[in-house]
Amino acid sequence: MTAGWRERRDRASLRWQLALFVLLPITAVFGHKGVAPWLLLLSLPAFLRGDFWQTAFGQLFDRPSLARPMFAGFIAILFFCFWIFISGFWSPAQHPSLAFWVLAPVLVGGSVVWFALHLSDIWSYRLAYAFAIAIAAGMGVLLLEGLTEGFLRSVLPPDDPTPNRGEDIIALGRGVTALAPALFPAAAIAAMVWGRGAAFAVLALGVGAAVTNDVTANVAGIAAGLAACAVALKAPTRSLDIAGWGVIVCLLLAPVAMLLPVQSIFEAGADAMPSSWLHRVAIWQAVGEKIPEGLPLGFGADFSRVWEDTAPKVIVPGAAYPMSVISLHPHNFFLQIWLELGLPGVLSFAFFIYCGMRVLKAAEPPRIVVAAIVSALAAVLASIMIEGSIWQVWRLAAMALAAMGVALAFSLRRARAR
Repeated sequence: MTAGWRERRDRASLRWQLALFVLLPITAVFGHKGVAPWLLLLSLPAFLRGDFWQTAFGQLFDRPSLARPMFAGFIAILFFCFWIFISGFWSPAQHPSLAFWVLAPVLVGGSVVWFALHLSDIWSYRLAYAFAIAIAAGMGVLLLEGLTEGFLRSVLPPDDPTPNRGEDIIALGRGVTALAPALFPAAAIAAMVWGRGAAFAVLALGVGAAVTNDVTANVAGIAAGLAACAVALKAPTRSLDIAGWGVIVCLLLAPVAMLLPVQSIFEAGADAMPSSWLHRVAIWQAVGEKIPEGLPLGFGADFSRVWEDTAPKVIVPGAAYPMSVISLHPHNFFLQIWLELGLPGVLSFAFFIYCGMRVLKAAEPPRIVVAAIVSALAAVLASIMIEGSIWQVWRLAAMALAAMGVALAFSLRRARAR
């Protein structure tokens, strides 16, 4: 391949990605589930390059040793997806294809991270600018929608006759969820390029969007991210350890939810908490109690969806009718892994997190990039422990988007150092 051809190919690839970043705010506002196909389109320039296959997979398999965290982590997530596939055959839901719902975001996310780490200096600037502006613009429009009760969605067909258009506003909240993890790498990029004031402005847009759109988990996630950012800026090396081990501990201790004093929480929160929050406590406790019955292998992928049909009911304060002790999913990633994938799923996922932590530490990212990593991880952790399901591909795509932002921040910092 000639140098001229490579230059034209790279320019076309990057212009393709810049155009997609223009569409990202629209995607978040009008269809949060579209973040997954959007990310797939973003990954095409990497997948169509021979050097991606040569370097990304070459580095993995040239020295295949479990002593190498990168290789070990890749094997761990492959086994995790393989176990999802196998468990689908004994699950009453019979959905072995769910393995690809997890594997696809992993591979696509890895490709966009690789692409972000292999940019020239000038394109590191340009693509990082586009990322930060796209996330800020998306949060800005979502803030506008929250303040106006969905004005932009209301003026576009089809009309929604629902009183107060509640489902529409919740969908806007999901748009905030899709962008929230990426908010922190976007702020890191803004700080490097335009200064601290710009970083605070980006974060303020995210806080405003979360507060004005009706998903409490977004407020919790961004608040957790801001707290983690403060810690990371003070103690970057230690914060990586705290974040990684924190995720692993939360995963391993998830079944402790069986000990939740549901009735006491119902009595204390009957007048102070929405029924949806109280219902979630009952779900977590019921799932925690159900987990031992399925060990060691788990009940199988998407068991929760089938269990809902036969699960007992619970009277939740404020609810109009008795509610099932399980919804379509447990509203907690870690409980879902325990319930549906058993010990093989738990241990392989925990090992994947451990390897990822070692890879990040070995890269020795600068303080501001560490802050972006830890903050994004804290935002993700808060969200997936309150409402997430592992089968929601758009949530996994949101994590991959944040990972790309971290990679762009790292590339930008490296380019500035040069």
